[in-house]
Amino acid sequence: MYSTLPLFKSHFSLGKSILTLEAPTCKESYPVSIFDLLVANKLKILPLVDDNISGLLQASKNAKENKIKLMFGLRLFFTEDCLNQNEDSLKKRARYIIFAKNPNGYKDLLRLWSFAAKDGFYYTPCLDFKQLKKLWTDNLSLVVPFYDSFLYLNTFYSHQHVPDFSFTSPVFLQEDNNLPFDSLLLNRVIDFTTSKKFPIMPAQSIYYKNEDDFLAYITFRCIHNRGHSSKSTVERPELDHMGSNTFNFKRWLKNNQTA
Repeated sequence: MYSTLPLFKSHFSLGKSILTLEAPTCKESYPVSIFDLLVANKLKILPLVDDNISGLLQASKNAKENKIKLMFGLRLFFTEDCLNQNEDSLKKRARYIIFAKNPNGYKDLLRLWSFAAKDGFYYTPCLDFKQLKKLWTDNLSLVVPFYDSFLYLNTFYSHQHVPDFSFTSPVFLQEDNNLPFDSLLLNRVIDFTTSKKFPIMPAQSIYYKNEDDFLAYITFRCIHNRGHSSKSTVERPELDHMGSNTFNFKRWLKNNQTA
């Protein structure tokens, strides 16, 4: 296993990544496939975190053909009551990642996604802990991301999200992307996990291949964001975490090889 968990996100998370899940070509070409990065660097585990289930089939197929172990995680919004949402309930949202631990876990993820996308949909698919506990199995694991977590949103955006971890022991992720609030957020994570005795795992979110791809990435993000904000430009993207170009594979690879 990696000393720092690489959290790949693919183009199936619309507007969030410029990496694809295409089969590897072993050629220097764009757009870049996650599988090209793995095969070229002889990496045998793919931790993939996407915002919907659409890419699971392609990821599973190409992982199997290239003898790569797929760790698929579904990132979803959670709120206080996903069956009774309104504009005020948006301030009670936070993101969580649910990983499938085995083949049966993928079936469980499909059930979760189906409920969130149908019954819990309000702008985006959404769950709550009451529904999660009903659908929870030992085939799943719960992970708290570093960004967009309840600690991040409660601290910096005045959200009022209260989690319920009574049914499982979540893993909290820790990232360092040279953003000005990283150290403050890490302190919040340490304080919370220490009191609850929850584990922390170092991680690195990966949305593009190398540092030079940052301009292409931010341009892509701005184009996608134009549907939500007419003011989004490359100079002023009005997007979270755009003050750092460290969310790239080459940085993770360098740090992981020297760890």
